Amino acid sequence: MSTPDDTLFEEAFADFAHAAELMVDPVDSAVIHGRVRRRRTTKGAMAAALAALVVAVPAAWWLQESNGQEVDPPPADDTTAVTTEAETSPEEAGGGTNSVPDGQATGGDDLVLPTFTDLVGAEIELPEFFPGAGELNDACPVAPATITDAAGSAYGDGKIRLLKVVQTTLEEDGPVEAVALFGCTPGDALVTQAVSVAGDGEGGWEATEAVALGDTNEFPLLDIAPAAVTGVLLLVPEPHGTDQSGPLDYDIYRYRTGADLEDVTDTAYLWGITDLAVEVEKRDNGDGTWTAEATVTNAGDHESQAFTLSLCADPALAVDGLDGLPACTEAREPTAEYEALAPGETVRAEWTVTPAPFDEWSGDAQAGGAYFDVSVDMRAYGSDAFAFDYDNSNDYGAMALIADDVAETP
Repeated sequence: MSTPDDTLFEEAFADFAHAAELMVDPVDSAVIHGRVRRRRTTKGAMAAALAALVVAVPAAWWLQESNGQEVDPPPADDTTAVTTEAETSPEEAGGGTNSVPDGQATGGDDLVLPTFTDLVGAEIELPEFFPGAGELNDACPVAPATITDAAGSAYGDGKIRLLKVVQTTLEEDGPVEAVALFGCTPGDALVTQAVSVAGDGEGGWEATEAVALGDTNEFPLLDIAPAAVTGVLLLVPEPHGTDQSGPLDYDIYRYRTGADLEDVTDTAYLWGITDLAVEVEKRDNGDGTWTAEATVTNAGDHESQAFTLSLCADPALAVDGLDGLPACTEAREPTAEYEALAPGETVRAEWTVTPAPFDEWSGDAQAGGAYFDVSVDMRAYGSDAFAFDYDNSNDYGAMALIADDVAETP
């Protein structure tokens, strides 16, 4: 989820994250309830274009019956008798809770389910990214695919990257399965596919069921998440070519084995799909230094996921405690991670910035200003649930210093 170029994640997936096409079908009875925190495991960084992939371990979903719809739960601090009576724990709910049965994740008579680490480096035969398209598939070889999350060029390298693994039941009363989201960049856009993966009985892994195939223009699958009771949810942003200067539309579908895709956009719980906005203000400290204060606000209607701030600065600006910040024309890494924000909640951070004497600035900085830039980003693959910032126009802010600001600098 940066300096007009947004965040590293947005750079890597810009073409693919703004396209979609509708598909339809009805809805399950259950709702994700409460604020369930999920452990996050950082998997490394993609150089230049791919951001670090952060993958969560499976977590149990809290369930509540909701008259046939997946709807928003009451706020977490609501403790009325009605709410308490309706709550159902995963243990009480029985089958289809997305909890992992004893022994299933580690072997035994049931499916052997992989973790993210298990799949990285493995060879797996996957469905074609371009069914029946002949030579196009040579750019993303899948027979077998060698799975990676290693650093490398995001565009045109043809590597098959593992983006996320979640565990969920795909059919009522069925076993918990591992659904993996894979991506490939044969050119300047990412294509994706989601498949269920299990042990092949010989110490390796195999794709056991095709879940969804992403297409950059037709069905640009961005993320996956376990459904509240049965199935896997698919997040699909709006069609390519639409105005990207404001909020983006999106659709959510649910896949279940043997059923058509269901459009559950209006009934799925939208935790993690929200609008994070950042503003940066400057304050003259009167001693030749300046304070840059960033305010991050959850301007959307739903709780966010945890998020990161990424910083960059003109070489003419030194930021206390942060040596070696990249210039704003370069790729940057997250500087700090923050907990999720409730709707309307804010968090602030500040840094002391010391400008060099003006005659040491570059010509571009002297003409247009020296910038300290802050970007906010929910890591798309950092949780079982979705993490999607639907308005990219307000996820970065900057403090600019000009000649008048440093005229009195000692």
